[in-house]
Amino acid sequence: MRKSVCVIGAGPSGLVAIKELLDEGHSVTCFEHSAELGGVFRAEVGADEAGAYDSTMLTISNYMMTFSSFPPPQGQDRRYWSAGEYRQYLLDFAEKFGLGPAIRYRTDVLSVSRNDSGGYTVEVAPVDDPEGRAAHQFDAVVISTGTHRVPNYIDLPGQEEFAGEIVHSAHYRNADRFRGKRVLCVGIGETAADVVNEIAQVAASCTLSVRRYQPIVERYPGDRPFTNDAYTSHLLHSVPLAAAGPLMHLGMKRNRTRGKTAAARAVAAWNANNPDFFHHFLTKNDAFVHRIVDGTLTVDASGIQRLGKDYVVFRSGRRETIDTVMLNTGYTEDFSILKDVDVTDVRRLYKHMIHPELGTGVVFIGWARPAAGGVPACSEMQSRYFALLCSGKKKLPDRVRLQGLIERQAAYENEVFHGNPDLRTLVHYNHYMIDFAKVIGCSPWRPSLLLDPRLALRLWCGSQTPHVYRLSGPHSDRRTARRTVMSLPPAFTPAQIALTTAVSAVSRVLIRLGLMKADPVY
Repeated sequence: MRKSVCVIGAGPSGLVAIKELLDEGHSVTCFEHSAELGGVFRAEVGADEAGAYDSTMLTISNYMMTFSSFPPPQGQDRRYWSAGEYRQYLLDFAEKFGLGPAIRYRTDVLSVSRNDSGGYTVEVAPVDDPEGRAAHQFDAVVISTGTHRVPNYIDLPGQEEFAGEIVHSAHYRNADRFRGKRVLCVGIGETAADVVNEIAQVAASCTLSVRRYQPIVERYPGDRPFTNDAYTSHLLHSVPLAAAGPLMHLGMKRNRTRGKTAAARAVAAWNANNPDFFHHFLTKNDAFVHRIVDGTLTVDASGIQRLGKDYVVFRSGRRETIDTVMLNTGYTEDFSILKDVDVTDVRRLYKHMIHPELGTGVVFIGWARPAAGGVPACSEMQSRYFALLCSGKKKLPDRVRLQGLIERQAAYENEVFHGNPDLRTLVHYNHYMIDFAKVIGCSPWRPSLLLDPRLALRLWCGSQTPHVYRLSGPHSDRRTARRTVMSLPPAFTPAQIALTTAVSAVSRVLIRLGLMKADPVY
């Protein structure tokens, strides 16, 4: 059943959607606003557009950011790529799978609406000729414009009196313009960690205002040669949250005085302020902590009371002279091109992609963001599923069942991520991927694993890279996937494996006895 499908956006999520749809034999047309692919990782970014800053290093390792069908070059160590390296990866991915002919660059999508034939009308116009509108008909539409398009400008009390400059990190490229300034940075996250770190090194003064101590994960925890996502194993996630949280908190308290470096001790001190470690998005970037250690950055967690002409007053009563405010306040969603339905919360979409009123007519790919793990991996699973739905090889649950699954998904995510109620894209990487693999039919956990105990052990103790989901199922490549999985040594030592297994087993017993809270059901 060949369908014509429109893909909006040629960033990582859009590219993998094109690839999976082509694999299933569908006709694909992608409309991309800019002159090149890559989304926020493209080389040329306008001054008023969100994009990678000059020093961007990914917070997800190369093996977790790549697609399962196209792993890093054989033998490459696990490490963090720069934005330029990841951009080249996306270019190579597009070339390998012949995605280029499907993409129409410098084209804006103006609207998406149902047509009389049961499909969708997509109205577009060239970026350089807004009046040159054209309408195209498709059987289905993929919206993959990404979560980093519309900066979220918050209103600060008294900002109308402030005489200085207020900027958003979406437009940050480097710290040159902040040299010698007195800067107030508002909010912390993975981009903000770098922005604050760089500004603090050149500013006359730099103060970070946060509402909560968002958990930080070191890029290389414990000063070991493993990226932090090397620990995303089934083994670790077999420990219930009710046990994992307190144990993590105890470890942080210990490391406040016994950490190997001053930065490690500072990370532990920061995290000790937040006992609900696993109920938040994890900021996988500790760069700014080094500025706390060397004294070039001060932190206030009491909240902003008000701005004045050239100062800020915190709720703690502290006052600082400032001339610049850097907002690290994330992004907001904009689905205004849709004319038939309002989408206000991606947690009300099945698998963060399917609206019950739209079904497979219009889907959203790229709005599943793991607390620990990469968006591209989740987008690839979404794309594989959608391509199979378009082919008729998979069917959506009926409307009642679909709504029930959405309710359960939302309840789970609301409880597990109660520390960040506004981050609606958050998903639990392991649970999301495992459950999706069952739906698609690409779960690696099959009886045949009994004949491959080395692989089974690696799947249990090793990191859950996207490649484990190419071992079997539709369009599998077992040879390449197995080689990739086996090339990455587990981050856990034998002693850690034994201890974690014991904690998991004891916790399960306590749950059965009613002495420990069970995790919510995904």
